[in-house]
Amino acid sequence: MNDNKENLVRVAIPTNNGINILSKMLGMAKYIFIYEIENRTKFRLIEKRNNPFEETMQHLKTLDVYELINDCSIIISAHIGKKGIQRLQERGMKLYFKKGNIQEALIEVIKED
Repeated sequence: MNDNKENLVRVAIPTNNGINILSKMLGMAKYIFIYEIENRTKFRLIEKRNNPFEETMQHLKTLDVYELINDCSIIISAHIGKKGIQRLQERGMKLYFKKGNIQEALIEVIKED
């Protein structure tokens, strides 16, 4: 088995500017940035995904957003709706609630995890 892959964790972060975590709900972000954390020590941006659900208000929106990021195991977000939190956790997502700078939040999560 490839040990390197086991030490890689993908993290989804909602943002509109690529610098800060979106202060609104997860599904309202223009983009979801995907970071890879390697060996709990370093991280790098690997992909910027457009969120087609940014301006929609459909029922079960969290599950639509989940389909965009289901290759990730962690979400760092300022806000997720109460039902959305439950739905994401039921699907095995680890959730961290952080505000502000993306890089700083990633460093905090690496320390906490």
